[in-house]
Amino acid sequence: MAFSQSSSGLPSSEINVTPLIDVLLVLLIIFMVIVPVVPKGVDSKVPQGKASDAVLSPVVVQVQARGGGAGADAPAVYRVDGKVMELAELRPALQTLLSANPERPLFIAADRGLSYDPVAAAVGEAKEAGAVSVVLEGSKQ
Repeated sequence: MAFSQSSSGLPSSEINVTPLIDVLLVLLIIFMVIVPVVPKGVDSKVPQGKASDAVLSPVVVQVQARGGGAGADAPAVYRVDGKVMELAELRPALQTLLSANPERPLFIAADRGLSYDPVAAAVGEAKEAGAVSVVLEGSKQ
C-alpha cells in the first residue's frame, strides 16, 4: 500500500495492483496449460470379443398389469420368454436362463401405465438372479 498526500493535505492510501495483476497472469498461464490436459468425454466399455462369438439372444421379461388394467394399484403379472409367472417364480426362472451365460442381456418391458413398484421388483429379482446387464424399455401399449 502506498501513502501519498492529497490536495487537502490529508494522507490517502492507494492499493498497488501490480503484484495482483502479476499473480493473475501467472494463474491464467497455468490454467491455459492445464485445460488441454484434462480428459473429456464419458467412460465407456468397448465390447471385447472374437468374430466367432455367437450373438447372445436376450432374455425378455414383460411386466403387465393383471387383467389388462393399468394403474398404481394394479397387481402385475410377469412373462419370461412367453411363460406367465408370479414374482416369486421370477428369480428361479431367470437363474436357469442365465446359468449358462450371465452376460446374456436381459430386457424388461413394462406397460407404460403400470406403477414403478412391479418394475423395480423385476429389476431386483434380475440382479439377484445374476444378470449383468438389465435394459428397461416401455411396452407399446
